[in-house]
Amino acid sequence: MLKWNKIGIKNRLSVIFIVIQLLIIGLSFYYFSINHREFYLEQEKISLEHYSQLMLNNIEESEIKNFSPNLEEKAADWSDDSETRITIIAADGRVLADSHYEISEMDNHRNRPEVVQAVRSNNFGNEIRYSETIGEKMLYYAVPINSDGEIIGILRTARPLSFIRGVLVEDIKSYLFFFVILAFITIILGWRLTYSIVKPLETVTETAEKISEGDLTQRIPVRKYNSEIEKLARMFNYMADELEDKVTEISQEKNRIEAILESMVDGVIAVDKDGEITLINPAASRIFNIEAEKIEGKDLLTTLFSHRIEMYLQRAFDTKKSIKREIKYKNPEQKIIQATFIPLLDEEDKITGGVIVLTDITELRKLETVRNDFVANVSHELRTPLTSIVGYLDTLLESDVEDPEIRNKFLKIIKEEADRLSILIKDLLNLSEIESHTFDLKPGSFKNVLNKVIKLMEKNAEKKEIELQFEIADDLSPVYMVREQIKQVLINLFDNAIKYTPRAGKIKITVRQIDDKVYFSIKDNGMGIPQADQERIFERFYRVDKARSRAFGGTGIGLSIVRNIIKQHGSEIQVKSREGEGSEFYFYLNTVESK
Repeated sequence: MLKWNKIGIKNRLSVIFIVIQLLIIGLSFYYFSINHREFYLEQEKISLEHYSQLMLNNIEESEIKNFSPNLEEKAADWSDDSETRITIIAADGRVLADSHYEISEMDNHRNRPEVVQAVRSNNFGNEIRYSETIGEKMLYYAVPINSDGEIIGILRTARPLSFIRGVLVEDIKSYLFFFVILAFITIILGWRLTYSIVKPLETVTETAEKISEGDLTQRIPVRKYNSEIEKLARMFNYMADELEDKVTEISQEKNRIEAILESMVDGVIAVDKDGEITLINPAASRIFNIEAEKIEGKDLLTTLFSHRIEMYLQRAFDTKKSIKREIKYKNPEQKIIQATFIPLLDEEDKITGGVIVLTDITELRKLETVRNDFVANVSHELRTPLTSIVGYLDTLLESDVEDPEIRNKFLKIIKEEADRLSILIKDLLNLSEIESHTFDLKPGSFKNVLNKVIKLMEKNAEKKEIELQFEIADDLSPVYMVREQIKQVLINLFDNAIKYTPRAGKIKITVRQIDDKVYFSIKDNGMGIPQADQERIFERFYRVDKARSRAFGGTGIGLSIVRNIIKQHGSEIQVKSREGEGSEFYFYLNTVESK
């Protein structure tokens, strides 16, 4: 069932107006019906009174006292003339004559209400009641028959109410038709009046709804309405203009703040006084490896699972001062974060929330470690050959070595260490040049460069009885490269593969073209690289096993040179390796068609 409070105002006003009109029309109809009925009844009474007076003048005293049969003839004649039932009753209540019924079968009428009234008042009596004799409702009118001031009988006239009902029905039909037309007109007028009042309100409601949905350009047409509605529309439009200006201003400010937060390298997390997250920028999401949409409104500790962050934030709230701490966080990789906890205070110096500014210093710490390792390694790498050179020179200078064989041996060692030092310095200069310059890439055949390197390295592989397997596509597109640099990359990769592959091992070289790239990989079945060291093997002087690496020779910066050359070619050198199962190095070069 439809509830009243869920019906629209237009329908409410329409229903109320229609109900009021129907009540007015119904009450008016009832009033007119009752009045007409009373009017017709009064007319009937007057008519019966006139007929009664006429009949009384034609009734003789002797006819009443002697119960004359002439009374029945008179009653019948009078009834035919007046269309009225005539009944003459003796003073004791016996029926002397009746125009419509056999008197012998009629009971005593002394206790009839109209008869009782006429006798008591000695004037007249009337009553409306159902007649058992006639079988319908009748209007009875009784007058006394007097003789010398004594009531000797009663003359009663009666007419059925069916006549009045017939007249009333016809009147009711006329009135009903009139009232239906009136109701129809008033309902239409009421609906029009309601529409003229409610339509502007509906327009205001629809406009407000569209504005609430974000369409701030909506306005109400003012000239269509009367003065009150027009004033409301003007004020509403003014409010909408102000709202649009404020929303635009807030939106611009919000976009500016969001742009600043999103462009910040540092992470920012805003919390309320209860520690629930209200804002988190993309940098903070990346630092903690979480989705911002899933954590806003949640508890900081529950979301980040870091007791230290919660502890330092609470300490900042307690002291009402900023706190800066370095935190280690793991999810899934361990990160080193420099966090600043800033409490937000209101005018009464009460905590309203807090801001946490996060700086990921993991890479900085790694760079510091790499720098320290590089300084230590380069110092060690330079010191080792210098120590040997100085040592043997001191021996030659301070000792009288007469044996030419021993002297030549010392000089040979000095020469080897000097060459080693020269190669190391040359590689460092080469690496520095690669890192500090951008080279012009030119089209060339990668396959031709590869074949030249294979011819150079085949002898080294044969010395260790290493089997070289080739899977090289025939139709390779030209690639953009610096030929000498790519040659150096291939030589370094081949040299490492041969060094770290055991005798009688296998090395597989694969070259294939996929779309606009030529992919190269070299795979050996040597000792492999531990997972923890794979990220650092491209660093300068980094060695997985320093003692073993030096035994194989090399300067320790070959892979650093490889990585920087490949980066200059718009690619990345990558490695797949499992300890004890071998390693695979691979990269790609862009074909000429891809430019």
